[in-house]
Amino acid sequence: MRQDDRAAEMTRQQHLTQYVCRARFARKGALSFIGHLDLMKVFERAIRRAELPILYTQGYNPRPMLVFALPLGVGIDTTGDYVDAAMAVPVSAEEFISKVNPELPDDLEVISCISIDEPQRSLMSVVTYAEYTIEAPGITAPAMKLFGYDEILIEKKNKKGKIVSTDIRPLMVKPFEDSTPDKVHIMVSAGSSSNLRPDVFLKALCKYEGYPYASADDALVTRTELYGGEYPDIQGIEGLV
Repeated sequence: MRQDDRAAEMTRQQHLTQYVCRARFARKGALSFIGHLDLMKVFERAIRRAELPILYTQGYNPRPMLVFALPLGVGIDTTGDYVDAAMAVPVSAEEFISKVNPELPDDLEVISCISIDEPQRSLMSVVTYAEYTIEAPGITAPAMKLFGYDEILIEKKNKKGKIVSTDIRPLMVKPFEDSTPDKVHIMVSAGSSSNLRPDVFLKALCKYEGYPYASADDALVTRTELYGGEYPDIQGIEGLV
């Protein structure tokens, strides 16, 4: 066997039956300011300390098999994000929650969990929409007006690093009425095919409605839910296996 063939054989992943614990988690406070890679490490250590039978990838650098639905931006709280943890043997939702939560730091908590035998699709691949609440002084009225535009052009960097003008209006699905003038709840496109970040939405709010940049920078953003499917026929992540 040639050396390159031997290397390929060593890194080829054999099929392993995955008993997935799909956990919904919340994070807030100081934990909102760690990056996605650090969040992955926190879950890795918690599951390892909980002595759960997590599966590992094959190859030269085995890693715990964790898949997050949609990486969180730094500074964004969440009450509804998801991670799939692949287990070597079935683990009940109750056991996962009771063993992992004591190992997680303050401001990070698993709030619910379901068990899935051999999921058919990757968790990351099923996400198409996200809901956010944005809290800032006087944000409700201008945010509602922004949804009335037919076109909203924002300059963004493309994958090649070139600045291009992009119409984000098709990515803004709908706003939700709120009784307070200082909080808006919105649904936007999210996932691998199209994604609207909250900071880009706030940038558009400042450009088109004259909202103060200082208030936008200090806004409290919380991701509240993720969905799959095509609007309006959407479904919660728990049911997409």
